[in-house]
Amino acid sequence: MQMNIPELKKPSSILFSVANDMNKVEMSREMELLLPFLRNQLKHHSLNILLDVKKTIREDAVYSPNEKYQHLLKINPALESLRQKFDLDF
Repeated sequence: MQMNIPELKKPSSILFSVANDMNKVEMSREMELLLPFLRNQLKHHSLNILLDVKKTIREDAVYSPNEKYQHLLKINPALESLRQKFDLDF
């Protein structure tokens, strides 16, 4: 539940995003106990929690040393100046 922050969509609907279908199934199981507890504690018996699977774009895996270096270079462009300054190879 700490993966994402829930959003209040309507006064009685909370949207919770999960990373994949497996997380959605796990959260659905947890909702069986959590939802009655929240309804009782908040005294809001029409409370509903909606689960949404967030679609993420996954980059290709990095395998060769050159691919790893290019990936790190995308993250931190200053890496190239260090490589040149210390005359390093990757």
